[in-house]
Amino acid sequence: MKKLVLSLAAVACAAVPAMARAQTASATVIASATVQASLTAATTHPLKFGTLAMGASSTLASSGAGQASLSGLTTAGLGQIQVSHNSNVGVTAVVPTSLTNPVTNTTLGFSATCATATSSGGTGTAVGSCASFSFNAAAPGTVQNTFVLVGGTVTGNAASGVGTFTGDVDFTFTATN
Repeated sequence: MKKLVLSLAAVACAAVPAMARAQTASATVIASATVQASLTAATTHPLKFGTLAMGASSTLASSGAGQASLSGLTTAGLGQIQVSHNSNVGVTAVVPTSLTNPVTNTTLGFSATCATATSSGGTGTAVGSCASFSFNAAAPGTVQNTFVLVGGTVTGNAASGVGTFTGDVDFTFTATN
């Protein structure tokens, strides 16, 4: 009988831990991060064709020679936008087809050319069209500067008279990755 009591006690001891197990539950925490590109743009030089004779045309090439080669022209120079970015960039622009004299409401024909350079006033590499182009980050994730150079042609027209003719070339820069 003693053996039976000891046997039942052993079975009971073995069964108690199985019956005393704790309940379990689980949950998941979702970790997320939003990565945003660093992108800023600022105009550093306006596009200036300088003083022209009535009826004369003028062209400033945006590619090839840099801004420094225009240093002898005190009243003319390429437009330049400094873009600081750490990703590839898509560019669109709205380019007017004429420059307008706000006093007389007369116009001069206008077309724009664009280029990119790696330094301010540096030698530009032409893009296909100012209306839509892109450039890549040399080292993605690292902030770097690309300079958008804006040149173009003003077509003279003696009938337009004298005065100051202006127009806005509006650029939009978008991080593409």
